[in-house]
Amino acid sequence: MDEGTSPALIVLSGGPGGGKSQLIGDLSRDPAWVGRLAALPEAISLTHSLGLSSSDKVFQRAMVHVQMALEDGLSRALTEDDPRIVLCHRGSLDPLAYWLDRGWPEEEFFACTETTREEHYRRYRAVIHLVTAADGAEEHYVMWPHAHRPERPEDAVRLDRLLEDVWRGHPRYFRLDNAGRDWQAKSLAARAYLAQVVGL
Repeated sequence: MDEGTSPALIVLSGGPGGGKSQLIGDLSRDPAWVGRLAALPEAISLTHSLGLSSSDKVFQRAMVHVQMALEDGLSRALTEDDPRIVLCHRGSLDPLAYWLDRGWPEEEFFACTETTREEHYRRYRAVIHLVTAADGAEEHYVMWPHAHRPERPEDAVRLDRLLEDVWRGHPRYFRLDNAGRDWQAKSLAARAYLAQVVGL
């Protein structure tokens, strides 16, 4: 979605356990944001239901195109004068981090998905990177079976760094780490940046 078009698509990215789902929940309960946003679910649950293996390159290709389809479908459903922004629980370029984590070449990702990095960047008004709790708030990082994430803390940090590499070239990339912040402070900082981006 190009800059200036409606609705504004905003990515929530970051390593496992960064607070993406929790932030969406906070926003849905915040009177200042009620009625101002629509939140898309993670594309991975739909992609897993296709019976594809995550160790196969076609899985990441499917992730990209399922994500884009969800975004495009909701964008078409909302009218031009609809004030809501669209929060994307991960964006169409997040799969590149998981691709790189498997040691596959970056240029092959773009060839496989028939996209460019610039095309991915143009889709989104902004990217909010919520750093994994495994980096700086380790006591709050929860794994399976207590949470739906299998990654060990060191794996979560590695993925977080790859996601930073993937997104940091976006002109409105905002990285929100855990240094000196509890969750409330991190959530408030994310909401303040979000308000700035959409002009609230």
